Amino acid sequence: MAKKKVTITIDADKVKAIESLLSASSPDAAPSSSVSGWIEDAVAAKLERAERAERAVQWLVERAQSEHPGEWEQALEAVRAADARHGFTSVEQGQSAA
Repeated sequence: MAKKKVTITIDADKVKAIESLLSASSPDAAPSSSVSGWIEDAVAAKLERAERAERAVQWLVERAQSEHPGEWEQALEAVRAADARHGFTSVEQGQSAA
């Protein structure tokens, strides 16, 4: 997989904690032997959780739409109204939250 170099800013104490964990573990046991590798693993884990959550939500949406179509539309309208009250715009329209 291609790599892309990026610059990120992380609290210095967190970097020290990562470096401490890396130096305390044996090279054989650590899948990531650098701060960059450790952060990449953490990002991969977070992305996996987000994708799993998205699949779970999609499953719930499909179930609600098929089993309770009228209630689904009411709930969707309630969410849209709440979003409007809080200044959020629809992601479906290609806009992000305010």
